[in-house]
Parts: sequence; structure tokens; C-alpha cells
Amino acid sequence: MKKPLIFLSLLMLIGLIGSYSTGKVTAENESKNVVDYKIDVQLKLDDKQHPNMLQATEQLVWLNDSSDTINDLQFHLYLNAFKNEKSTFFKESGGQLRGDRFEPGQWGWIDVTEIKIAGGEDLTPRKEFIHPDDDNADDQTVMRIPLSKPLKPGEKITLDIKFNAKLPRVFARTGYWGGFAMVGQWFPKIGVWETKGERRREVPGWNCHQFHANSEFYADFGSFDVRITVPAIYKEKIGATGKWASNQDNPDGTVTYNFKQENVHDFAWTIDNDYVVTTRRFKAADQVTRDELDRWTEKLNLPLEQIVLTDVEVTVLLQPEHRDQVDRHFAAAFNAIKHFGLWYGRYPYQTLTVVDPPYNGGGAGGMEYPTLITAGTTWWPTRAQSPEGVIVHEFGHQFWYGLVATNEFEESWMDEGFNTYSTAKVLSTAYGREILPIPIFGVPLFNFPLELEPSFMDRLMTLQGKFDDPILTPTWKYINSRSYALNSYSRTGLVLNTLERFLGEDRMAKVMRAYHQKWRYRHPTSQDFFDSVKETTGEDFTWFFDQFVKGTNTLDYEIVEISNIPVKERAGVFDEQGKKVEVEEKKAEKGSEKFDSEVTVRRAGEAWFPVEMAFNFKDGSTVTAIPKGVHDGVIDYNLTAGKDGRQWTDSWAIKDRWKKFKFPNSAEMISAQIDPAQKVLLDANLTNNTRQESATGIGAASRWSSGALFWIQSILQAFTLLS
Repeated sequence: MKKPLIFLSLLMLIGLIGSYSTGKVTAENESKNVVDYKIDVQLKLDDKQHPNMLQATEQLVWLNDSSDTINDLQFHLYLNAFKNEKSTFFKESGGQLRGDRFEPGQWGWIDVTEIKIAGGEDLTPRKEFIHPDDDNADDQTVMRIPLSKPLKPGEKITLDIKFNAKLPRVFARTGYWGGFAMVGQWFPKIGVWETKGERRREVPGWNCHQFHANSEFYADFGSFDVRITVPAIYKEKIGATGKWASNQDNPDGTVTYNFKQENVHDFAWTIDNDYVVTTRRFKAADQVTRDELDRWTEKLNLPLEQIVLTDVEVTVLLQPEHRDQVDRHFAAAFNAIKHFGLWYGRYPYQTLTVVDPPYNGGGAGGMEYPTLITAGTTWWPTRAQSPEGVIVHEFGHQFWYGLVATNEFEESWMDEGFNTYSTAKVLSTAYGREILPIPIFGVPLFNFPLELEPSFMDRLMTLQGKFDDPILTPTWKYINSRSYALNSYSRTGLVLNTLERFLGEDRMAKVMRAYHQKWRYRHPTSQDFFDSVKETTGEDFTWFFDQFVKGTNTLDYEIVEISNIPVKERAGVFDEQGKKVEVEEKKAEKGSEKFDSEVTVRRAGEAWFPVEMAFNFKDGSTVTAIPKGVHDGVIDYNLTAGKDGRQWTDSWAIKDRWKKFKFPNSAEMISAQIDPAQKVLLDANLTNNTRQESATGIGAASRWSSGALFWIQSILQAFTLLS
């Protein structure tokens, strides 16, 4: 029977792949399309032959799908962030971002020259700039248009817009360099109207933030139909969001390309006359084995049709000097499509474009747009995961930002942090543990011979001291860019990895899958994730998220001391039957001594956690203390003696900073350890988690090695900061 069953299963699998090959959105993945864009843009060269001038028309159809009557419209004009040094972006960034420094005189801007209601009123005289996040009246990244006729619930408005734009010298994700252009955040993009209760909002209104130094983006789902006209030197040297629908040669020496994509919330494109263009197909039937499908079907407890992936056409736009890395680029993209798809749900689009920016165009690297990502690589031969790490991470944003469309302005951890966690897992699964390159003045001269756990670098970059801000902080309200980066990326990675180790890998896989599927094509909040964890696990983790997402307290448990007091037989004078009887002390035979053992555990930080503990005794036995629950301010523990199986309970009041665990009439305790399975990655200091009974050879060696590990981590961190 096995062969017929396998054959039937393969037929079903082939049928499923065929049914999804069109890339159409199914009921499982329906988006709430609010806006449709039709844009016709012409790229022109400036007087120095730089590809940086845009002239465009845009027809925007927007649906008021709320129950509110709306009196104005608001738009993002992101390119005005680069217009002058008075913009909020420049004031916050100081003209520096992600290692790039802006050069004065290479400004960018966008002008809306005309905006009309189709076939009706000219709204151009009504436009005004607003600054909803700060008091910077000079900032021009948000435009407001008051309406003379309010837009009622369920009504649509069609706008005809004309605009001109100039790209800046490539910086902060967008711009030009030489013959290269990365055209991102380049068109008037309507904000998101949020009704009362949406994203837990108290009053209805526009969510349309200014362009800040650290924040990224937030928009509604819709469709894009974009015609791009470029000089003929860029013929077939172009990439964009969506599917290449058509192209035509024009009499004036230009070429027009048409790209279309539904169910996305942004559109970007790129040109470079040096691109080496290669296209390959991710074939799900070849890339994913039946064993892998069966494993994830069982792990997630889902039917096969929800696990099977679809084919994707992948295009890599590579710089000529990197052409020998083309296989690595495709392998990384294929691994990302495969593992993100198996874990969270299939990638629903037909295409993916991977862009390799040129030298001096690094400001455009490491960025995500729907179906288009920019990567980054190095010429130096090293075992470091470059370009793999960048490609996997930026593809991951197709899931955390692209499909689950969180508000990156307000809750960046749900985008960058979720993706940090997911990226490390994909890289570890596909490539094994990372080898750490040690750079000297930016050049990775050698690889540190240590295979790193996926969470190692997150720990190294996160646990450097006190936290200035909670993870859950609006991006422009962090104390500085370092705090934004720490909390949005590595600290969130540690939080999610700690939650995974606490729940177990399989339960965490179900949590992440359920959350992703529920919120695809929607705009969740942090509380929606907290609720999803509770729904999936049946447990309330408010204590966890309040401390480690909403709080700034440090988590640090330590073993303070171990004591062993010998238990003596009775000795002295005792009253027995009316007489004084003197009893001489009897010494226990060597090896049979008993002790009243005690270990003091202290919560050195302000945060608390139901940590596991292990207590080891000289007779080879171990007592484990496993938290069984938290209630009424108390952590309850089940203690189990490994040798004789005895079980008893104890408790630790959360308000108490220390707890003494007592073991009367036991063998001599020789060591104690907090978190023996290393589940609590948020513990700030692992060197105080273990203690020997005395500074004998083993104890001293253990403490020395713990201290050495601390200094190794510090040295590695210093090397990292040099890169």
C-alpha cells in the first residue's frame, strides 16, 4: 500500500502547486484593499547625466472603508526629508544614517504640482504641510488636503496628481550614484485612516507620521499599476515591485516598462546600466522534500495543503564584480522563501527581485520593499554569512512588515525584532552556526574559531548595561539611535528566543504561525501579539511582556552562597528515666555523613522570571526545582530528587529579592546552578549563575572559566564595534 499512497500524495502535491501557481490571493490570504495607484513616471538625467529627475502623474483611488465621515486627506511626501537641513529627518539624524553621511548640495525633494478630484475640483490651492509628531514647522514630509465635500463611509475618491521629484545622492535607503538609482518612497502616498478601535485607537483619525531618522513606514494594502519610462541605456537593466507586465521601445530613445502588483502597501524600483541580470525559478517541488512537508505538517498540526509552497520567479540584479557570487545570492533567496514559507505560511507573490547596490551606493543596501529587496556583500573572502545574512533578513521583511503590516513608526520591534529572531533561525537551519569574522579597521582578517549560537550576537549587543527605553517605544522617542537599534533588533531577538526556550520549540512554532496567519494583510498591535500568544498557549504571559517589552528593568539571578552544616548524632548529657546519661559523639563513617545543606539565590536585578534551578550533591544526586506556575505574587516550585524520586514543593514570593532553599539531612551539596538548560537568554550576567560549594580545584576552575567567557565576550564586542 505504501507506493500507491505515495503516488497519490505526490499527485495531490502537484495539484496543490498548480492551483497556487497563478499567485492569486485565496480566501486564506485575502487583503483589505483600500487604495489603487496608477502611476506613469519618466526618469530623466540631470545636466551631469545622473539618473535623478522624476516627472510623473498618479491616479489614486481611495476607499473610505470606515464608519467615519472624513474631512481631509493626508499624504506622505518622504523625499522632502532630504530637501534641506530644517527637515525633521535631518534634525534627528544630523545628516548621518546607517554609516552614511549626507553630502551637502546633493538634496532631494518632491513637489505636488497639481492635485484634482477626477473630473471635478482642483484641490491644489488647498494643500498644506503639517507636522503631527513635533513642532517643526519647516518639515514638509506630510501634506494635508482639506475637502470641501466630506467623504462619507463607503465612498471612494479618485484623485489625479502631478508631481516632480529629485532623488538625493543615495542615502537613507533611496537615491542615485553614478548610473545607479534606487527609487524608494518616491511618490505621494496616502496615509492610513484608523477608525475608533482600530489598532486600539481611542478616537478616529489619520495615521500619517513624518519621516524620522530611525523610523520606517506604514501604509494600507492596495494595488499598483506603474509605467516607468527610462533612457534606452537602461534597457532590461531594471527591477521593480511586482511582475513585469510589458515593455515598449519609444521613438525618443526611451523604454517604457509596466509593472503590476496587487495586495501590497508600497512600490519601489531600481535601474543601473551595469546590472548583470539573472533569473531563476524557485521550484517548490525541488526545494522542499516530502519529509520536510510531513515534519512541518506534524509540528504545526496542519493539513498538507496549508504547508505546501508555491513557485517563485527570482531575479538577481548583480554588480559585475560580484558575478561569481550569483549562486550564493540565489541559494540565500531560495532558503529564505523555503523556511519562512514552511514556518509561517507560503510566500503569496509570483516574483522576488534581489538588488546588489554598487560600491558607493551602500546607503540603498539592506532594505525591504514588497517583492523587492536590496542586499549587500563584500569582496573579502570570509566565512561570514555575507551576502546570505542580508538577503535572508531583507526577505524576512516580506513577512514581518510586508504581509503582517505593523506600524513601523510606533512599534518597530514587531517588524525588525520579529525578523531578527526569524533570520537567525533560518541562517542556523540552512547554514549551521555562524563563524564570527574578526575585523581589524573594517577588514575581516581572520575568523574567530567559535561556532556561535543564533542568539549569541543578540546577547553580545544587548546586554551592555541598563536599558534607557522599553522595547515598546515609538521610534522617534528613543533616547538615541543606539537605543532604537538595540531595542528594535537584538533585544527583541532575545525576548522571543527566551520565550521560545520557555515554551519549547514546537509550541513557539505554533504561536508564530498562528499569529502570522491571523494578521496577514492586516495591521496588528503589540497587544494583538500578546493576545495571540495567550490564545495559542492557553497561558497568560502578561508578566513576561510587561517586564521585557514594556519595561526597562534588568534581569539577573545569582547564586550567593552554599553552606553545608554537618548533622551530628546527639552528644552530651540527657535525662533518661530519671537519670543523667552522658552520650559520647559518634562520628559517621566516611562517605555516609549527612548535612543540613542550604543555598541562597538572589534576584540581583529588578526584573523577575520563574527560573529553573539544579542542586548537585556529593553522592551524585541532583535536585531540580521546576517552576509550576505564578499566582498571587508567588512562584511555585516542584522539587524532585533525581536519585530517590522524592518530590516536594516550595515557593518564592516575587517581592522578595532572595530565597534560601534548604535540604535537611542530605548528602553534601557541591554545586548549584540557575537556568541549567540556558532558557533565560535575557539574564544579564551568566557568570554568577553557577557556584561551587568551595574554591577547590573544580570550583575555582569553573569561576575562572566563567570570568574568561565574560572577557572573551567583551573582546569580541570591541572587535565588532571596529567593523
